[in-house]
Amino acid sequence: MKKILLTIMVALCGFAFASAQDMEKATEIYNNAAEAIKTDKAEAITLFEQALEMAGQLGEEGANIVTQCKGILPQLYMSVGKELVNAKDLGGAIERFKKAIEKGEAYGDPDVVDEAKGLIPQILMADANGKLNDKDFEGAVAGYQMVIDADPTNGNAHLRKGQALTQLGNMDDAIKAFELALENGQEEQAAKQLSNVYVKKAVACQKAKDMKGALENAQKSTQYVDNANAQKIIGMSAMQLKQNKVAAEAFEAYLSMNPNAITKEAGIVYNLGTALVALGENDKACGYFQKIAQDAKFGEGARYQITQLKCK
Repeated sequence: MKKILLTIMVALCGFAFASAQDMEKATEIYNNAAEAIKTDKAEAITLFEQALEMAGQLGEEGANIVTQCKGILPQLYMSVGKELVNAKDLGGAIERFKKAIEKGEAYGDPDVVDEAKGLIPQILMADANGKLNDKDFEGAVAGYQMVIDADPTNGNAHLRKGQALTQLGNMDDAIKAFELALENGQEEQAAKQLSNVYVKKAVACQKAKDMKGALENAQKSTQYVDNANAQKIIGMSAMQLKQNKVAAEAFEAYLSMNPNAITKEAGIVYNLGTALVALGENDKACGYFQKIAQDAKFGEGARYQITQLKCK
């Protein structure tokens, strides 16, 4: 019986000695980590993680080291992330911020979590903006999509993604991006972009002799922002399609936006008069024909109309 007791006591003493050695080692690693913060934060992180793991296996005896490590690690990941931002290593910075979020959530540091979550979209946005400025439009689209994946309500990211897509000639996807920007706080800018995109689509349809498509796209453009270019396309397309009322209204809108066009673009004025005649608005048509009666190109036709209509 005495031999058994002696064996147990030796074993217990051996366990206590091993435990003391582990505690001493954990403390040493922790102290080394604290020193490393001054010169190499990445190494400090590695050492704190080691100290945390070792101390965590020591139960109550290692609890203080565990607490200290958990308090330091989220902030240390944040600090390294910020240094990487300054070094222009945005990918590395984002990885550290994600680790800061992970550790902050696990170890109860909500301030670090909130700060890191706020910084990640800013970094991604800055990176995408740089690519857009450098005319790396495909890279910009991918970058803005990463911002959107992190925050689908980021209207500015949707807006800029649409701009990059426009540069790539991908008008349909650009429209989708601008519509999402419109829904997420970028109403004015998104409306301008959508208006411009639909004008471009209308011009493309004109070149392809697709007057119906030109008319529809130009009309969509004015739904977002009324503009002279779209109204001119509406007028010309509607004339081709024999939609005289639509043409007359568009030409009059165009001339009201560009008063100088009355003398500089006599063809528009002539077409407007022609549309008004078709609508039976002869007096109004006379007024427009008289404005261009002396034009070198359209004057003869205008004077003929004046005679036919017996304009006063």
